[in-house]
Amino acid sequence: MTFLSPSILWGLLAITIPIIIHLISLRHTRDTEFSTLRFIKSLKHETIRHLRIKQWLLVLLRTIAILCLILMFSRPLMTGTLTGKLAGYVESRAVIVVDNSASMAVHTDDGTLLDRAKSSLPAILKGLEGETTVELYQTNPPRKLFSGSHKESGSIMPRVKGIVQTNMADNLWTVIDSVLQTVEASEPNRECFIISDFQSAPSFAIDSLNPNSDWKYYCILQPKVENNISISEVSVLSQIKLPNHLVKLNTRIGNGGVTEKRNIPVELYLNDERVGQVVSQFQPSKFKDFMFQVYPGETGIINGKIVIPDDDFPLDNFRNFELVIPNQIAVKVIGQSVEELFLLELALNAIIGETELLLIDRHVSDDLERLFLSDIDILLLHNPANLSNSAIEDLQRFLMRGGGLIWFVGNDLNQTDPVAWPSLLKLPELIQTRRLDGDSFFSTSIMEEDHSLFTDLDIKNMNEELPQVFGYNEVRLQMNHTPLIKLNNGHPLLIESKAFGSVGFVFTSPLNLRWNDLPVKGLLVPLLHRMLILLATREFNTQPLLVGQDKIIDIKGENIIAEWILKTPDENEIKLIPDYTNEKLLITQTSELGSYNVFADGILFSSFSTELSPHELPSIRIEGETLAEGLGIEQARIIEPTQHLGSELKEIRYGRSIWRLLLFIALSCLVIESILGRPNTERLKTKEQ
Repeated sequence: MTFLSPSILWGLLAITIPIIIHLISLRHTRDTEFSTLRFIKSLKHETIRHLRIKQWLLVLLRTIAILCLILMFSRPLMTGTLTGKLAGYVESRAVIVVDNSASMAVHTDDGTLLDRAKSSLPAILKGLEGETTVELYQTNPPRKLFSGSHKESGSIMPRVKGIVQTNMADNLWTVIDSVLQTVEASEPNRECFIISDFQSAPSFAIDSLNPNSDWKYYCILQPKVENNISISEVSVLSQIKLPNHLVKLNTRIGNGGVTEKRNIPVELYLNDERVGQVVSQFQPSKFKDFMFQVYPGETGIINGKIVIPDDDFPLDNFRNFELVIPNQIAVKVIGQSVEELFLLELALNAIIGETELLLIDRHVSDDLERLFLSDIDILLLHNPANLSNSAIEDLQRFLMRGGGLIWFVGNDLNQTDPVAWPSLLKLPELIQTRRLDGDSFFSTSIMEEDHSLFTDLDIKNMNEELPQVFGYNEVRLQMNHTPLIKLNNGHPLLIESKAFGSVGFVFTSPLNLRWNDLPVKGLLVPLLHRMLILLATREFNTQPLLVGQDKIIDIKGENIIAEWILKTPDENEIKLIPDYTNEKLLITQTSELGSYNVFADGILFSSFSTELSPHELPSIRIEGETLAEGLGIEQARIIEPTQHLGSELKEIRYGRSIWRLLLFIALSCLVIESILGRPNTERLKTKEQ
């Protein structure tokens, strides 16, 4: 406890007045005549003792009343953060951090949480006294908005109003720690005001890097969201995407509010056309998964969206995604002779049919010096001949930019140098060739039945369509290799290989009737078709990212000189300059939520979507007690949203005034003293009678 007017405490000497008066009154005696003395003894033991107790009780009440009145006028305060430092006159440094991340977009009766945060600044500034230097910061992006005296409200408030709502995630505690480490504060009193919805406690003690900084922290909490249904995830389950092929999508939706929500429509849009809807109810803190099945109906890049009705938090009421439906696949086929490629080309022609899905470039050579793959989507190698160092480098670059590879391993092991180039490309290493004589064969079976190559295949009896193998190449597998079809001796026939950020498929037996009967099986055409679709649907460019992150777009050599334009979800157009050396586009303007379209010379080249960070959902909150424990700082104070900010800050900083309590005690003592000290008229009348 401290006193704002300690000089008045000299008045405490007045509490001795009732005691002195009482002691003096004891020295005066009064003679009283009695008709008889036989009741004197009982009077001494009963009445006189009662009178003495009553007199001392009255003295005590008068003393307490005087004590409380004197203490009241000395302006007592319960200990606050500035007590003991001449509160109101000490030099201070006040750092104010305003959270403007996505979660602060929650709507309340007073506007958004960010609006509430900005409207609380006058109460904070009003509570600052003396010589106080104010520094104002926002979290997204981290930026100092003001530095100067707290009396310059005319300069501070326009900066506060200029804080805009963002869609990005914050790193609140890292920002605060960074700010306080860079602030050059020489003032004896240092205070940090944090206005946020506090979705996490710091993972470290924010004074740990500078334990002698002696900062005091005021955490100003915000109201919790009451009405919020959120789309937390949208995923495309089907890897085979064709215009006439059923595409499956899964979406997860949860209720982050406090009440049950009924008859909530969940709508699916493709290219702004509604193609699906489901209506459901949601219990608080529960999630539901919904499966949509739809035919894309067209090729190219399709912009999709899941939409739910508006609520208190609009940023999670939609989720965009992209579907890539290939309209033409550029395939380069390389083999040593026309005869070797005959059966493979029959299968490819069956896939093409009456469409123009495949654009095939055939190259026959027994010595490959270079591979020109700049405009190729998939490279199909059938028992290739020698690969020069330049050809291997071309193939590496092709895989690194997302190109697909299908390799039928033949028996020309000596020429292809089995140890060298497969290992350089992180493909299965060849060990030796194994052949069976006579009518013997290896049977085969599928190892990964849930793989996209085999699911929903229109084949009645899969076992009858699996090939019999008369010869194959034994290979050595690595961690990035997954066997899909195996022989009955355990060795793989078909392998999925992932390297350099791309996917490839390796057959350990060539497409030749002397090696296997796969060319005459009904499995070959649909299996090869699916491989081409999977490898051609390069979704690197269309992969979603969190809002605010950088996006990299791979561009082909022929488009590198095009005029590149980015169209944002708000229809803003931004000109892009490619990285000509690496043939990439670096996009940093991703602060909006939704779908972005990239155009090359006015033609749509690619699309991608931005997503809300899962850490910014308004249902993620921590309680004030948990926050205080996580801070690990004795000087931290938590201010709940139900508390009056101005009065709470004043009481925390300067202490809680208790003059009202002292006045109540003094008045109570005087009332009791008046009741006990008044004469008993009834007893006097009885004595007179």
